[in-house]
Amino acid sequence: MNMKNKIALIMSVYKNDKLDYLKESLESLYNQTCKEFDIFIQCDGSLPYNLEKYLDSELEKSKIFYLKKREENRGLAFSLNELLDKVLQSEYDFVARMDADDISVSIRIEQQYIFMKDNPNIDVCGAFIEEFNTDTKEKQIISYPEKSNEILFNMKKRNSIAHVTTFFRKSFFEKVGKYDEEKLNEDFDLWIRGFKEDCHFYNLQYVLVRVRTSQDFFNRRRNLKRAIEVMYLKIDVTKTFSLGFLGYIYAIAHFMLFMSPGWVKSFIYKHLRK
Repeated sequence: MNMKNKIALIMSVYKNDKLDYLKESLESLYNQTCKEFDIFIQCDGSLPYNLEKYLDSELEKSKIFYLKKREENRGLAFSLNELLDKVLQSEYDFVARMDADDISVSIRIEQQYIFMKDNPNIDVCGAFIEEFNTDTKEKQIISYPEKSNEILFNMKKRNSIAHVTTFFRKSFFEKVGKYDEEKLNEDFDLWIRGFKEDCHFYNLQYVLVRVRTSQDFFNRRRNLKRAIEVMYLKIDVTKTFSLGFLGYIYAIAHFMLFMSPGWVKSFIYKHLRK
């Protein structure tokens, strides 16, 4: 593999991704102030012709460094692990995450790269996100705790690291392992495993990724298996790190939220996550 950069950015694309959104996502990466990264993309199952043709074109132009196709849809965790298998055997020092419908602000890679180089004790760096609703056009900034101990303490309440903003040190995966492909909440599970291995996390206190939401986004999150899994993950982190009885209350409350109608989740997300 003819790599020259120290950062690999991994992204999964599947059939329901929209071409316009994917283009906007990739353009936000092409326009980064820091150019020292390579884009790795895994196609999670067969794609519509327009998506596949566009990705092939970007690969031919060398805008995408690596593109892998697979006919069967296996899910996000499986796809990210396939990319990690490729990246971790190469000489990259860092791994960044990105979704195919989100937008990275132009300074994202530069800011996280500088921070990680200046703070060798940090294993994972996240940041704030700006959510914008494609139905209502509403926007809101979602903030996250800054330091590792604050992030851990808040894990009993909610997932305190935005997966789409994460910038990993390669050694993190050597300590913790890859994503659990059996989990629907693969990122939350990964953070808990990271804390168990004494990894250190940090969230930059400003927006680095803009994230699309819609009413359909909230409706799709009503999933019994996902709700049960999150509840047990919250119980696990509360018990393991002695985060207090309130953590168990949050676990049950989050289960009820997951199973509530989409409009309820939309209201909660809008008013209680800032």
